Amino acid sequence: MTVGYMRWLADLERPDLTGEPESEVLGISFVPDGARLPGLALLVQRLAARLGNVQEHPLRVTVVVTAALEAASAVYANASQAETTLTVELRELLAALDCQSRPLLVQTLPYADPESAQAVEAANAAVTETTAAAGAVVIPVHQAADLDVLTAGEDFPAVAATLEVLGRRDRVGYLWNRLLDLAWTHWQALAPHLTPGPKVLLTDLDGVLWPGTVAEDGLPAAFTAGGVVGQLSHRVWRQHLAARQQRGALLAGISKNDPAEAQAALAGIDPAVPLAELWAAQDIDKTAATTWALSYFDNISAQHAVFIDDNPGQQERLRAAYPALHVPAVAATPLLVTDLCRQLHPGSDQPPTTSDLQRTRYYQARRSGELVPEIVCIEDPTDAETLRRLAQLHARSNQFNMTTPRRTADQLAALVADPAWSVLAFQVTYHGSDLADEIIGCAEITYPPDGPARLDSFLASCRLLWAGAQRRMFGQAQAVVRGRGIKELTARWQPNGRNETYAQWYAHQEWAEPEPDGAGWLFTGTTVTRDGESPDDLLEVMARYLNAALRPADPTPTQTRLRDSDGATEVLIPGGPATLGLRAEDRAVVRSVFGLDPVGEEARPVDLTPFWMDQHLVSRDMFATFLRTTDRAEQAAAVEATAEQYVLGPVGDVQPAFGTGQLPAIVPWVWAQRYALWAGGRLPSEDEWEFAARGTDGRWFPWGSAMPAPPRCLARGSTLHTITANGWGASPFGVDDMTGHVWQWCSDSYRDHPQYRGGDTRANTYFLRTTVRPLESAEHCGHLVGFRVVRDAGPDDQPER
Repeated sequence: MTVGYMRWLADLERPDLTGEPESEVLGISFVPDGARLPGLALLVQRLAARLGNVQEHPLRVTVVVTAALEAASAVYANASQAETTLTVELRELLAALDCQSRPLLVQTLPYADPESAQAVEAANAAVTETTAAAGAVVIPVHQAADLDVLTAGEDFPAVAATLEVLGRRDRVGYLWNRLLDLAWTHWQALAPHLTPGPKVLLTDLDGVLWPGTVAEDGLPAAFTAGGVVGQLSHRVWRQHLAARQQRGALLAGISKNDPAEAQAALAGIDPAVPLAELWAAQDIDKTAATTWALSYFDNISAQHAVFIDDNPGQQERLRAAYPALHVPAVAATPLLVTDLCRQLHPGSDQPPTTSDLQRTRYYQARRSGELVPEIVCIEDPTDAETLRRLAQLHARSNQFNMTTPRRTADQLAALVADPAWSVLAFQVTYHGSDLADEIIGCAEITYPPDGPARLDSFLASCRLLWAGAQRRMFGQAQAVVRGRGIKELTARWQPNGRNETYAQWYAHQEWAEPEPDGAGWLFTGTTVTRDGESPDDLLEVMARYLNAALRPADPTPTQTRLRDSDGATEVLIPGGPATLGLRAEDRAVVRSVFGLDPVGEEARPVDLTPFWMDQHLVSRDMFATFLRTTDRAEQAAAVEATAEQYVLGPVGDVQPAFGTGQLPAIVPWVWAQRYALWAGGRLPSEDEWEFAARGTDGRWFPWGSAMPAPPRCLARGSTLHTITANGWGASPFGVDDMTGHVWQWCSDSYRDHPQYRGGDTRANTYFLRTTVRPLESAEHCGHLVGFRVVRDAGPDDQPER
């Protein structure tokens, strides 16, 4: 804005009705005919220009000046039936006005003199009832002004000049302040129509949530300063904040206090105010902390946030750093709670949605790492709650909004019924948390008679951008299009002044190209995700989810022995009952994190007999030893089948290529079977391999819940290592290299091809889980597949207890 906020407020306190609003966002007309309150109108427009949201088209509002109705004079005169006559006249006027196309405000009667006070009170009760019945909004003028103030609103400069001549300058100040109060009252009624209200309230603690300090400047102090009235005002303010939280607003603390003491104080106040986040330190920079807060709440725009601080200097610093941030001018102690509340957007009069109610709980769960979101696409929803939530997203979502149409619930319902359109609601289920399911995104797709489908609208809450939700939504939208037999989906991103932050995000998905005219981005393509990829931050959350869900079993003592045929070290796997695969909850987490359905990984009970398994993979030296026991033709066939990992020497001699003897042997399935038979054993079944890799406690990785990374397994993209190089990621039974080095052959077939498990150095996290069952044939997809041998345990091979 062109002037500082404090300067602007000070200007409002001076009697001045010259000039124009800073921006045209509000047009006001008065009825009945002849009613004119230009002074009041200009003040309300100034408030709207400063505190409202700039609209593409100005909001038009009609104000009924009830005091200007003919029957109003009868009320002030205490005439019989005056209340009834006023009600009839008002009802007829409201019936003639259009209450649907624009906001309609109805003023109550201001008080005039003690003799008519009772009649005015009764008449206002009737005015309130009649207004509500007509669907209009009542403005309680009688609570803010008397008849003199309303008169001053018609021509304040003339009234002020007359009073100046009479030496009544004090009366001029009184009328101006009451007229300003009346303007605030009208603004509070109009605010829900001009902007959806603040989504985040950032608040200081000392002097705002309580009088006094907790530990400011490092000095412990109880927050008991201030008199009884001052303490009451802070209690009222906390109750006000709690009510906003219950309707979905987020509350975060930014304070110069010791964080532990501040948190303890918050827990001890009545009523307790739960924060979505607290940034506290005795030397905190509140401007920088505001940057952190806006970023933490998924890059929410400053214009959707409020910062409340009782320090005027701090207020000015925040306004200078964030011109769009709303920083009320508030003084404490005691907290002037009425003055503070009237400077704030009153909030929406619509009932809160599921998403509104759990917003604070969501951020608390995200901070603790207890949730993993799964996105589900609902095509053409018809229930009123979902449509209302989609309309709410259309009205509120600015940053992640591709084309910014503002559709209502009725308009969306009409598109649902139109076969030429698809309306998609994206619902999130939070696994690992008790948060309710909620709608977090929306898309509308139109299908022209010729050409590709067009993504007309794509928008979402920014809260889930960290979890890759928008990428999942893109893929689901394309699946809907493909389901109609259409191969291509196009769209055009249109800048709107707020969504530039995410322009490059679309390009990052490899689904966008800039328009030649620079007006936006064109989208086209058949895929936007790569199988199994997932954002790093969501992988970290998943690790915390697994860590919370996993209850590690007691370690099993490792029993080993050497195999005579090739010198391999064998580990005893005790067998017994176990559940392999994934629970339904865990499969849902896999879908949410990786965007892939874990086919074939359903939980299944098994009861395995004890067996011995190689502690290490079979090496090339060991495989060469086996080949030296075969004839020359077989040796040549093996060299060809293994991509020349071996060198044929003189007759009867086979050696690994120079320097590769301790690397894992990479061989086709039939050669792995032949080696196992030669060594006196066999390949493991899938159940045996998975049991040996994960044990009995349901872990996803051999070592536990941590994500795959050195030293637990090789880094993705690494070259092969020796079979004994990696001992940190052993399974619960002491078997090494079960995931992340080379895939490993099993004896079973799955989907008509030999099965293999474990993931190689090229695989991403999705494929390194011990439950994964690949759907393709390793013989034709270039995977690195090695193997290890198992042998049945005998009656004397009992695990140590």
